[in-house]
Amino acid sequence: MATEQQPDVPFREPSRIERLQETLAEKGISKAVIYGVLGFFLLWTLFPVYWLVSGALKSRQTLLSFPPAWIPAEFQVSNFAQLFVQRPEFYQYIFNSIVITVVTTIIATTIGAAAAYGFVTFDFPYNLDFHLPFYILSTRFMPPIVTIIPLFVIFRNLQLVNTLYGLICVYVMFNIPFAVWMMKGFFEEVPASLVESAMLDGHTHIGAFFKIVLPLVKPGLLASAIFTTIITWNELLFAIILTQDVAAMTLPVGLSSFVTKYSVQWINVSVAGTIALIPVLLFAFVARQELVRGFSMGAVGK
Repeated sequence: MATEQQPDVPFREPSRIERLQETLAEKGISKAVIYGVLGFFLLWTLFPVYWLVSGALKSRQTLLSFPPAWIPAEFQVSNFAQLFVQRPEFYQYIFNSIVITVVTTIIATTIGAAAAYGFVTFDFPYNLDFHLPFYILSTRFMPPIVTIIPLFVIFRNLQLVNTLYGLICVYVMFNIPFAVWMMKGFFEEVPASLVESAMLDGHTHIGAFFKIVLPLVKPGLLASAIFTTIITWNELLFAIILTQDVAAMTLPVGLSSFVTKYSVQWINVSVAGTIALIPVLLFAFVARQELVRGFSMGAVGK
């Protein structure tokens, strides 16, 4: 008796989530418990963001009411316009933050990538190609507050206080170690045989770097740029110490000015916080895949 031939079903490897679900199911943990825990942590993480954004759309009476109004009865979009009317210098804060963040990201990522490529490619005496990246990264181990007083004295003597150049110098200095360490992991993934083949074809080290290596580590460059952007955009300590004039103040400094010893301007805090949140949140969302890869320090193949 002839049997009906079953169509070939292609074999598919279970995903990590499916394997995790199978493991938890074997231990008696149901999907409802898993989703409940994930939902709790999702709400725990996103609630401050929701409260900030919803506060920017409430009236002052609604925002300060008790019990709190979880959902705005009516959206006060005019709060955003009123912020710029009451505090026109806020345009300057946004402009300064954009300039400082873009310039710092470009410089720190470029120098960090070049230094990391040198550590991975060339042999240094006394095994410095192994030790130097750690020494460079160790500068990030100390709290930034430790360096603020010497930096302020040096920058005052160099007339860099209250300037965008001064903040860019500080942020580049503190972001390069991070960029070097991150890019080093990505460069180590590139097989040395590719560079050797390119050089046998007549390329120099610099030519092989730009034509062969750089396209391969493009996700790493983007991940390094994302982290540098987030760190620089949100930095407050150096900005609030090294700037006293509106011409050089950044967005976090402007946001902190709404909290005084006499009162807290909650509506302006919510509106300014929402405006400060949007650019970096959109940037991170667009490049979220490279952001996750950056967390793995290039150790996971794409």
